[in-house]
Amino acid sequence: MRILIASVHYWDPQGGGLHQSLRPQPEPRLKALTAQLQALRRLHQSQSLLDIGQRLVLPANQALRHQIDVRLITDGEHTVLEWLDPPYRQWAQEVVTRPANGRLLGFEAQRFLADQLDQDYDFYAYFEDDLIIHDPLFFHKIAWFQGLLGSAALLLPQRVELHDGPHAVDRFYIDGPMAEADLRQLIAEPAPTVIAQLPCGEAVFDSPANPHAGCFVLSAEQLRAWVAHPCWQNGDCSFVSPLESAATLGIATVFQLYKPAFSHAAWLEVQHWGTSFHQLIGPPHSGDNA
Repeated sequence: MRILIASVHYWDPQGGGLHQSLRPQPEPRLKALTAQLQALRRLHQSQSLLDIGQRLVLPANQALRHQIDVRLITDGEHTVLEWLDPPYRQWAQEVVTRPANGRLLGFEAQRFLADQLDQDYDFYAYFEDDLIIHDPLFFHKIAWFQGLLGSAALLLPQRVELHDGPHAVDRFYIDGPMAEADLRQLIAEPAPTVIAQLPCGEAVFDSPANPHAGCFVLSAEQLRAWVAHPCWQNGDCSFVSPLESAATLGIATVFQLYKPAFSHAAWLEVQHWGTSFHQLIGPPHSGDNA
């Protein structure tokens, strides 16, 4: 598949430190972005196998790999791109935009994707710059789900945080259930549960208990439907922050959202770089076995 990815990239050392993008040290943002780009390159064209007998390097995964074009959506100033290794910078091109402030870059990424509709990509994807794909079938699974339910439905991954050493919670899904009243402001009518029988067992998909994923992957048909909807580029920033709003509010308005059920969360997941959410886990109580 041909896939266009708009990665929203921002770093402000004077930002106050609420998020990694707003902290004075560039290293965390640089490591996260590098990990994202490295993972995407592994889904791209340069995949080979070793023919030991002939001592040759031959192509591999021709049926699974993608043509991926990555564009880093920035304001041209608040970035770590000067420290990014040249092979990554040459591959992932910067697109400089002029938002009123850096917190609105997500809406610039939306607009950029829409401006590329005439390029006939199979998928148009929006990603925050600290999300990492490990599953080589990630985009194939989204395509399969759309074929199953049609373009009115949109499958989002579960965000997961992976601890960098042994921990009581090695795999931590960070978008847990929201308060019901808040959720119904975003998704008035939950989608019916879908159970799909697969060769490896069943997969279960629910209306998300939290619709935020920091990313979405749309077909050209879906993106055109969103652009034609009255909510397109309405600037609504009422969900948590402008960045979370850009990733969540529009798609929650236009599409019937799904995520893998928490019982099957690993079926489609994306890693959130770092371990900041692990810090929310309190120490075990005395006598606990966990």
